[in-house]
Amino acid sequence: MSKKSHEQYWAARQRLRFIETCAWWKGIVNRNDLVEIFGISMAQASSDMQTYLDQNPTALTYNLRQKRYEATDSMKWIISQPNLAEAAALFLSKDAHGAWSGAHEHAVYGDAVSIIRMPVREAKEAVDRRAFLAIMNGYRIRMRYVNEDTCKDEWRRIRPHALGHNGSRWHLRAWCERNDDYRDFPLTRIAEIEWTRDHMDLPRPDEEWNSIVTLKIRPHRNLSPLQKQAVELEYGMTGGVLKIKVRKAMEDYLRDRLGLALEGSEKLAQLFECE
Repeated sequence: MSKKSHEQYWAARQRLRFIETCAWWKGIVNRNDLVEIFGISMAQASSDMQTYLDQNPTALTYNLRQKRYEATDSMKWIISQPNLAEAAALFLSKDAHGAWSGAHEHAVYGDAVSIIRMPVREAKEAVDRRAFLAIMNGYRIRMRYVNEDTCKDEWRRIRPHALGHNGSRWHLRAWCERNDDYRDFPLTRIAEIEWTRDHMDLPRPDEEWNSIVTLKIRPHRNLSPLQKQAVELEYGMTGGVLKIKVRKAMEDYLRDRLGLALEGSEKLAQLFECE
């Protein structure tokens, strides 16, 4: 496939996805929507509508009086999966075109939407890049690390082998030569990284990283029957249980995010407990 034909296919696919998105979330779609967002001719918009109807014939019906297509109650997605954040930015913000072009993270909403923007927890670009390259190439690195527990800014030599994300920030999984063990280092606490470009093998396998555990989570026993039902529904539990697979090295992060008591801790779970 040539570059031009590939671009044409991608553009056509985007227009079909837009038709599906409008139909699913707004319940209606017409040719003017396509013309306005993609800057195409009315004839091309008509052709796109027919192409989508050929591929998904039970999704839409045509309302002659309103001169528009309307989604059926039995409509199914065939192009992609519904995305509520994208829909809110597309139909409830002040810039639908910007939202469709991929800028919905920065959409300016009206009164119908309010989103809490959490503080950004990102490392320096140079730190991200050097940590990533160290993993890719098996480099031993020297880093200046700000230790929150000791309140010290110190240099350490580590041998990174993996990245982990705890739901809010990235961690560097590495053999720490000072501790003679595997440790997690939040990238946001690394002030700088120096490459030694030494290729050094890990002294032993990272058993906690390589081990997968399954947490069986259920509503907390202290909840009322109605509260338990609400938790089961909200978290998509089957038979009152939610099973989540996670690396052993990441288990404490998951438990903390869910408000589960850590082993040996007096922290009480509010919504969940583990079997």
